[in-house]
Amino acid sequence: MLLSIDGTFLVQILNFILFWVLLNYLFIAPTRRAIEERQAFVKRLYHEGDEMAAKASSLQSQADAILADARRRTDEAMRVAAGQASDEAHRIERKASEEAAATVQLAHATVATERTQALEKQQGFVKELAEAMVSRATGFEQVA
Repeated sequence: MLLSIDGTFLVQILNFILFWVLLNYLFIAPTRRAIEERQAFVKRLYHEGDEMAAKASSLQSQADAILADARRRTDEAMRVAAGQASDEAHRIERKASEEAAATVQLAHATVATERTQALEKQQGFVKELAEAMVSRATGFEQVA
């Protein structure tokens, strides 16, 4: 027979069991613990990553809200400023128009005064010229 159970076989089985226990104690158990710790560490990192992603999403939402509010306030300020600028431009235009009208009115008055003065100065000259023309045409000198 090929296999006989004797003392050597029992020693080999005992040797194998001892080897298995030592291998488990010295290599397999520490390796399993290291793998489990690593898996727990990776799981914790994934969990922290998910929390960070959620927090980042929340912060992004807050930033978007702040940005939207800032844009709204900026648009409102720009509309108000544009309205004020338009009002100021109309006021300046109205003032310039009034000043131009006053200047034109003053110019008309000045021209009228100067025309009246020129006509008054010319009256004597026109009278003399008329008398000279009459006297030449008639040959008589008019006595005033």
